[in-house]
Amino acid sequence: MPERKLYFMPGRGNKFEESPGDYIMNIGYEIKGRETISGFERLWFPEQLELIRSDIDKEFWNPNAILIGHSYGAYLLLHSLVELSPFPGRMLLFSPVLGAAIVKAKNRFYISKPPRAEKLYKLAKSCKFPPPAYMEIHTGEKDNACDPVLAKRFASLVKNIKLYIVSGAGHTLDKNYVKEVLRNFLRILPEDH
Repeated sequence: MPERKLYFMPGRGNKFEESPGDYIMNIGYEIKGRETISGFERLWFPEQLELIRSDIDKEFWNPNAILIGHSYGAYLLLHSLVELSPFPGRMLLFSPVLGAAIVKAKNRFYISKPPRAEKLYKLAKSCKFPPPAYMEIHTGEKDNACDPVLAKRFASLVKNIKLYIVSGAGHTLDKNYVKEVLRNFLRILPEDH
């Protein structure tokens, strides 16, 4: 039986036990990665990226490796890979933050501008983002944190990316949709869990 562990970066302020990490654990995968809380969240952005790079290099730099990122965790994951050679395994990103966005919260709008907000797109545009062996991006059509237009641009510029825009969905994708994507990506049969 193949090894059932993967590297997972949850969204900002989230633990592994929160969606989609809860489902990953429920189907028997061991999660390695960094929760974006407490001590990790207080580190400088370059320090966070260095820790993620080190983790991936030690255990997940091979063709069978799986990296999964959600929201801001996907942003960190992508940034950690930009200075490396192309990732040889498979990547799955849910509602990834890819740069600056206008976010609506409690009937107010604010601009979300993560560190190095323009870097991913600029690297992709100049063909300098290292394309992974395989990547899927799933984001909602009405996602205001992961602008679907930016996701389309990014996916069109980087090889080996399959982009899925979920009709009518926002930043939080439906749990059943996420479970089905994970089942297909991890090649888990419904009767296996």
